[in-house]
Amino acid sequence: MTDSTEYTRPSSPVSIVSAPDPVFGPLPPPPPLPPPDRKNMSTVSSDTTRPSVSIITLNTSLFKHDSLSKDLNHFSSWKRQFIQTLRMNQGADGYLDGRILPPNKEAEPRAYSNWNANNGSILGFMGLVIDDVEQEVIEEAKTAEAAWKILVQRHAQEGPVKQVQLIQEALSVRYSSSEKYSTTSSKLTTLNKRIWDMGSLSSELFLCIIMINSMSNVPELRATRENVAQQFAQSDGTDPDLKTNPSARKYDSSDIKRALDMAQVLKNRVLAARNAPFRDVLGL
Repeated sequence: MTDSTEYTRPSSPVSIVSAPDPVFGPLPPPPPLPPPDRKNMSTVSSDTTRPSVSIITLNTSLFKHDSLSKDLNHFSSWKRQFIQTLRMNQGADGYLDGRILPPNKEAEPRAYSNWNANNGSILGFMGLVIDDVEQEVIEEAKTAEAAWKILVQRHAQEGPVKQVQLIQEALSVRYSSSEKYSTTSSKLTTLNKRIWDMGSLSSELFLCIIMINSMSNVPELRATRENVAQQFAQSDGTDPDLKTNPSARKYDSSDIKRALDMAQVLKNRVLAARNAPFRDVLGL
């Protein structure tokens, strides 16, 4: 029996076409690498062998002064010797005024470490040559520069008013038969040193001192004297440098004269009030 479905051959043979393998050409050369940062390499290399900041071994034996104390009124001489001592230690006084800045921690790690070590040494040295009260004042300071600014500001008001007290004390000293003359001479020498350690006296400054001193024996001028002394102590002196510090406050003999003029006006009013009843009685 023949199948009714007739098998038909394809009119043309089926051909399978294969895609040719891709042909890869030569790859382009990679872009050139950036040139090495020779400046940075040089910095790192020199930081290892020759850091920009070297370790300073402080020679503290050069310092010859009593420990700083506000009670002794000797900041000027203490400051001068402290700076000189650091200056003779490879110019370490630059850590006090900010001339020696800390290097970049990332670019110069060794120099940065040396700077911190030097800063710590100076802070430690500073603590050894000041009394306990002064140590408490600078306790929170992290750098020698910050501690130095605190001390300078704290002792900035030493000067004329306290010099008056020392001058008065010196002028009251007398040689006597009850004490060795050498002992009295030693007292005067010490007082004289303390007076001049507080700073030199200009003509204007000395005038202010003797004006303040001359009020001491007048009871009605006690309040005026105390006010003048306080204003003087809180000022920046008789001749501040207004160019470098425009906000500085000057206080000189003209201010004292104005205070005395005001005291005179008040005195005249009091006298006038006292004399008024007598004038009424006399019919004046």
